[in-house]
Amino acid sequence: MPVPKTTVISVSDEALGNFAVPDHSERVYAQVYYAIRERQGMLSRKRNGEDFSWDDFKQKFTEAFGTPNKPTYTLEQLLDYALRKFNMTLQDLIDANKRSWERRRAREEKYGSYNSIPQDWNAG
Repeated sequence: MPVPKTTVISVSDEALGNFAVPDHSERVYAQVYYAIRERQGMLSRKRNGEDFSWDDFKQKFTEAFGTPNKPTYTLEQLLDYALRKFNMTLQDLIDANKRSWERRRAREEKYGSYNSIPQDWNAG
C-alpha cells in the first residue's frame, strides 16, 4: 500500500519582525563564498606563479561567482563545486574561513591595519 505524501508547511518568522533571523543558508553563504575564493586563489597562484595577481583573480572570481550580496549560484551549487574541486564539505569551508579570519587578525595585531601590512609579509 503506497504511503500518502504529506505536505510540509514552512513556518514563517515574519511576525517576529526585527527578531526574525535569516535562513541558515543565508548566514553561511558568505563564509562558503570567501573560503572557496581563497582556496581557488591559492591554487591559481601556485599554478600561475609570478603571473598571478590577486586583484585580477578577485575581479574574475566576482564575474563568475557574483558576490555574497548578489550571488550567481545557490549555496547548494557552491557546496557541490567545493566538493568536486577541493573535496571540501560545508564544515570544512566554515573552518577554513575561520582560520583565514584568525590569520588576518594576527597580521593586523602584528602590523596594524591591513593597508599597513608590508607587501612581503609572507615572503621567506
